Amino acid sequence: MKNILIIIVLFLFSIAAHSQSTILINDADLDTLNPLDCMANAGPDANFFDTGNNTANYSDNENDTIVVCPDYAGGTTKLSISFGVNSGLLFDVHESDTIFIYDGIGVNAPLLGAHNSSTDPAGFTHVSTFQNNTTGCLTVRFKSDTALTGTGWDANISCLQLPQPFTPHMEAFINGTGANALDPVDTGYVDVCFGDSILFVASDEFPYSLENTGVGYSQNSSNVVYKWNFSDGSSALGDSVWFTPPTRSGYLVTLKITDLFPQSQSIISKVRVSTIPSFSGIINNRDSICFGDTTVILGGVTATDTVGVNPTDASFQLGGTFAGLVYLPDGSGSNYTDTINISGFLPGQTLTSASDLEQLCLTMEHSYLGDLEMTLTCPNGTSINIFNAYNGNGLAPGGFGGGGTFLGNAYDMNLGNPGVGMEYCWSSTYNTWGDFATEYGNGNTVPVTTPSSGNAMNPNGIYLPEDSYINFAGCPLNGNWYITVRDNQGIDDGYIFEWGILFDPTINPNNETYITSIASGAWVNDPSIISGQNDTAIVVQPPTIGIYNYTYEVSDNFGCDYDTTVSVYVLPKPSVMSDTIACNNQFQITGTSSYQSLGVWTWNTNGAGTVTFSPSNTALNPTISVDVIGDYILTYTDNQCNQDSSFNITFAPSPAIQSDETICVKDYQITGTSSFNGGEWTYSGPGTLTFLPNDTTSNPEINVDTEGIYTITYTDNQCNISNSFELNVVPTPTVPTNDTSCVNQFQFVGTSSYNGGVWSYSGPGNVTFTANDTIENPLIEVDKKGLYTFTFTDNQCAKDSTFEVYFPQYVASNLSDLTFCIGSEESLDAATAANEATYLWNTGSTSPSIMVQDSGMYYVEITGLCNSVEDTAMVYLNDCTLFGVNVVTPNGDGINDFLVFPNLNYYPESSLVIFNRWGIKIYETDNYKNDWDGSDQSDGTYFFVLVPDGASVDAKLIKGTFTLLK
Repeated sequence: MKNILIIIVLFLFSIAAHSQSTILINDADLDTLNPLDCMANAGPDANFFDTGNNTANYSDNENDTIVVCPDYAGGTTKLSISFGVNSGLLFDVHESDTIFIYDGIGVNAPLLGAHNSSTDPAGFTHVSTFQNNTTGCLTVRFKSDTALTGTGWDANISCLQLPQPFTPHMEAFINGTGANALDPVDTGYVDVCFGDSILFVASDEFPYSLENTGVGYSQNSSNVVYKWNFSDGSSALGDSVWFTPPTRSGYLVTLKITDLFPQSQSIISKVRVSTIPSFSGIINNRDSICFGDTTVILGGVTATDTVGVNPTDASFQLGGTFAGLVYLPDGSGSNYTDTINISGFLPGQTLTSASDLEQLCLTMEHSYLGDLEMTLTCPNGTSINIFNAYNGNGLAPGGFGGGGTFLGNAYDMNLGNPGVGMEYCWSSTYNTWGDFATEYGNGNTVPVTTPSSGNAMNPNGIYLPEDSYINFAGCPLNGNWYITVRDNQGIDDGYIFEWGILFDPTINPNNETYITSIASGAWVNDPSIISGQNDTAIVVQPPTIGIYNYTYEVSDNFGCDYDTTVSVYVLPKPSVMSDTIACNNQFQITGTSSYQSLGVWTWNTNGAGTVTFSPSNTALNPTISVDVIGDYILTYTDNQCNQDSSFNITFAPSPAIQSDETICVKDYQITGTSSFNGGEWTYSGPGTLTFLPNDTTSNPEINVDTEGIYTITYTDNQCNISNSFELNVVPTPTVPTNDTSCVNQFQFVGTSSYNGGVWSYSGPGNVTFTANDTIENPLIEVDKKGLYTFTFTDNQCAKDSTFEVYFPQYVASNLSDLTFCIGSEESLDAATAANEATYLWNTGSTSPSIMVQDSGMYYVEITGLCNSVEDTAMVYLNDCTLFGVNVVTPNGDGINDFLVFPNLNYYPESSLVIFNRWGIKIYETDNYKNDWDGSDQSDGTYFFVLVPDGASVDAKLIKGTFTLLK
């Protein structure tokens, strides 16, 4: 995706009403009292000459100096001076003679360079600076000797406005309060606890702004753009923003400040979130003790958690912090370089494949491609050609000759004024086009009109560099990468607004880690700490049986608090069962527990009985037997702490109940029940059983609502011992299970009843029973297909049992062919009248109908209970693909006059939103008709989001960019 950078033009020169003045080296100074007329000297024509003017050579023994200052008209604050031969201007200064250029007023100002035709055969260019020269003036001194002379020079002195340097700053306030938490300031670290929020505040210094100097353009906090990017993928605008780290890890915070020129400056800080420490250093001398004992606990913590800073998410890509604005003056064989420092890779890590360097991208403008070359150089000095459009001898010989083709929307025939930049990208692996030479030869350009008319290289693709990025194999990734732009002819100037190198995120080592440290730690006060309360080692004596907790608190160097709990288990007395009553002479002890399940049983009694333990008296839950019914005390003593627990047991006889019984009716009188001290009845069975008058009567009357076998249990109140008997309430007769017959006859099998019965039926037709309807398993015949219900009524209890026989219809199918859009789906329905039919499609589906998306033949096999059929259908697909265009040219030529999405007619209710490059919504509709022409908007790049709707085909949201050219 290509973005066209819209430049706010700070000033416009009108040269129609002014003509350039002629300046000679021996003229009077054009100093601050009599400055150069900037409106008349906007370049690039020759206006500065040697003493011979443009008709004669300079002389021997000349020593002339002239000061030239701008009058700041039109907002210009600096001067550019250009000497060059490649543009047809004269430059012939003998090697024994010298032109000196000083950055300011007078020869005591900083020397920018000393030049002649030997040092600079193609000429040279200088621009007054900001740091050393508040006036913007230049001083030119020419000195010749008595030896040979040259023909002199035709040069240009022009006024221009350069981007005014400024310094970005940021501060960070944890939870919005306190002092600035960035350490060191601007680019340091902010250390916070998880859950804290950080208020980031941007500020800046504008020493060269209109507000501070009275010249230039305005730079203040109200007209610059503050953009923040966080490495969790979020971003924000404004001079103050909040950021809450979502996880316990590190985050990069990038602040980019862009002024009106536009130029951008960026700074990066880092957020580190406190990590949870490991309390593995806690040592508990004994985690289980007897009641009344003590133990020692040693407090400790280890800081082993490390967290990586990941700079390769959606908001930060290594190498993606772009360098700032670079001015490309009107040079003549001049090289202009700019550097990006890459860091964050592993020490010694090198580029190994062409895909490691994904793209080189520059947003720039220049009004004459034919005099430009560009190279990219890696930290070890290896350079490759990105493009060479100069067909003379420059950095490399024999370029393709780009002529007057623009890069971007250039400001033609003018010096200093920035045009409108376009972004150009080069990649050896992701290119969509050939190199510049190939695409120039193919006429791959776009028309531009503002600020100057012409044709620019098309920015809407990714170009192939002239040399492959594989030539960088072995280059270090960390270090200074720089571009070199060579301007071979003194004809046109331009700007690189920003540029950057994007590396493959997968090669990022994610190697920055941090470890928090513990600043302090202490045990929380507890009265059971009997020694060392203010020390790391404590002696504790828990006051209760069970788990007793002690809390150790720490604070880390980020000021974050953590704690852990250490548990001491005070062993309880052995646990035994409660007092109980046992029936008969035997009892299974249950529920006994003790530390490590070790102990011994003993007993005593008031009677003369003896207790026997099986398998032994050291078993945790032995079975005991007594030889005399009575009261016994059983005691369990644990081996660990020698503590006792006891329970009483009374042996009593088990309750007596009646034997199993079979009945036909649902009412029954229980008899013969006896117990030690009463009891309670319960039951289980197929239905509901009711005890009358209640379930505590020894011999109640019972009633059931469902036939079957019931288990009726009597539980003795005294001993809690249960005895049961079964009551069989004669069930309904047994009949065959439901079945299916493909013929009209069916033989009953498996019918049984207590004492015979008679058959009846219901169904869609008539049934004949052979031999008759009173035998248990007759042969039947029906005269109509369908479902029949047969009922057998028992003679003994008049109980009915039923089953069904299904005489099914045969299955059939009638599929039809389908035609619909690619990406949609439709239904093929093979359902038949037979509900029991099964389906098997060649897709593997077993449903009566299937949803289809692909063209071709579809086959189904339908299987009924009595037959099967096969059927086929053909599916044909139309291409309904929805996509967008990248250029809109509403000039009425019938080509790209509107923003058109082909196949939009398949999506009649689609919504469209269009944004300009600043994210401002300029158009929105819920029913787009391919009818937006952008006639009310300016040229540039726009963003769109199209949400397809209103069609059977399922299309995803489409978003992208397009260029509006009118």
